[in-house]
Amino acid sequence: RLLSIIERRIQKKEDILKEIKVESLSFNSFYEFSLRIIPIICKENKIDFDITNYKFLLKKFYKGGQLEKTLNEDFDTSLFEEPFIVFEIDAIKDDPELFPIVTLIIMDVFIQKMRLKKNRKALIIEEAWKAIASPMMAGYILYLYKTVRKFWGMAMVVTQELEDIISNPVVKNSIISNSDIICLLDQSKFIDKYQEIANLLSLTEVNQKQIFTINQLPNKENRNRFNEVFIKRGNYGNVFGVEVSLHEYFTFTTERIEKDAVGYYHIIYDSFQTGLDNFIIDLKSSKLKNTDWVLQVNKVLGYHSDEGNLKDILNIIGEQPLYKYILDKYKWITNR
Repeated sequence: RLLSIIERRIQKKEDILKEIKVESLSFNSFYEFSLRIIPIICKENKIDFDITNYKFLLKKFYKGGQLEKTLNEDFDTSLFEEPFIVFEIDAIKDDPELFPIVTLIIMDVFIQKMRLKKNRKALIIEEAWKAIASPMMAGYILYLYKTVRKFWGMAMVVTQELEDIISNPVVKNSIISNSDIICLLDQSKFIDKYQEIANLLSLTEVNQKQIFTINQLPNKENRNRFNEVFIKRGNYGNVFGVEVSLHEYFTFTTERIEKDAVGYYHIIYDSFQTGLDNFIIDLKSSKLKNTDWVLQVNKVLGYHSDEGNLKDILNIIGEQPLYKYILDKYKWITNR
């Protein structure tokens, strides 16, 4: 008799499951499936679960909801082939619902990409680490840092506030303890309260003295523009000068006036690469310092931008080289 009861229950459950058909894999189908299967599981195992609240909380991600596209869009498989991917999430960084979800999706994309055997992979997390550095995510971060090495990859965290790292136990235990390489820029603003940071990063007194020489020594004479950085690998650390080409510098600069100057050339030549090439050629031809050249470009080309004829400037100046026109026009604008 007991066996008969068990068989009937199994058959009943199988009949119910047969009625639940999933035609496609998406959040929509998961939502529909979960609303039918969760009550069955709860009833069988005598579990209390607020299905109404669950339904309400996730409804906005279901079709017709405010965020229906967030979890239902098809995955862009081309991301697996792209060598360089940037996820810009500033627009949602203060959204308590979207930010953690999108961050998890991005991390999942990296983990899937990481498991591909070809090429070296690197995940660089900037200020977004604040969102994932929570007790809930501690295990995930630790897993990522320990696993990425097995797949010929690396994980990096970048922050402008060392105090944030010190005050976060997740970062201390999961990130710093599993980081073999530490890079530090100018730390002069922390000079009066650096001991806690030094202890956390295992910096010796010699290391600390080295760090506080960053960009402070009179070693710039007759050298191209460079910045210094302290790099610690294992037990060894030293200060290194980092110098990049003009092309690389003006591609990644965050200075507003420099970005604007390159942007004007981009508009004139209708191509970032061609515009940047000509910007560098004109900079060298002008024989001016970078800052002086940038100021003149902004004043002259900004003037033409305001006049609405920036795109036609090459036709306006005719055979005259653009850099000479900028030098002459700058004097005219300044003396007006």
